[in-house]
Amino acid sequence: MTTLNCRSHRNRPSPLRFLACLIALLGATVCTAQTVRPVLSEYAVTAKGRVELTNDSTVPLTVIVTPKSFEVSETGEISYGPLSADIHLKLSAMSFRIAPKQSYYVFYEAKADKLPAWFVMYFEFSGFPVRDRSGLNMQVELPHTVYLLPKQSFKRDDLEVSAKFDGPSKKVIVTTFNKGTTVGRVLTTEAQGHGQKAQGVGFPIYPKRKRILELPWEGDSAPEKVTLNLDGFKVERPVE
Repeated sequence: MTTLNCRSHRNRPSPLRFLACLIALLGATVCTAQTVRPVLSEYAVTAKGRVELTNDSTVPLTVIVTPKSFEVSETGEISYGPLSADIHLKLSAMSFRIAPKQSYYVFYEAKADKLPAWFVMYFEFSGFPVRDRSGLNMQVELPHTVYLLPKQSFKRDDLEVSAKFDGPSKKVIVTTFNKGTTVGRVLTTEAQGHGQKAQGVGFPIYPKRKRILELPWEGDSAPEKVTLNLDGFKVERPVE
């Protein structure tokens, strides 16, 4: 899926940047189907992979690669920073041009001083024609996220789960804690009760960290249990 990212130094779009994004969304014929495949890759210990970038527009585009480290808060907000010095990344190219209707491959190798480790490579597409008299330039940023994981897998015993129902807000609050040493990944979350259910998104669970997920609940009665589906197993807990 193509995403549009309007950047500013304070991580908040200025009015002009916001207008540029709006123009980009309305002018879908210009910047359709710029894609990065895959969007996420996981490796055991070290990474040796490639990313395919496709320019499905009718104009040549310039692409700049920016590696970044990131952290995820308890409630899922992501903050970015410069690539950690503990992560060693080699790229086949940091900037290049892609001809119209063509693809380009970026090859990379990565290792980390300490596992697990994770980072993202942002690919910034530019060179779209100006669509209005303002002269604003449009840019498209697409991510490829990489996880470097230890050889041991995430286990059921690594995960602590509790759930409670907040009646006034009609939300099921699911709290997870990863007491293990590697990254776990919840594929789906579901609350159930009295013939009703609510589904939530999947999310990664980072070592020694808590994650809180809120599920809107529309049933007349409180939910009875939550189910978290992970790779190879599931965890069920009653709702307080």
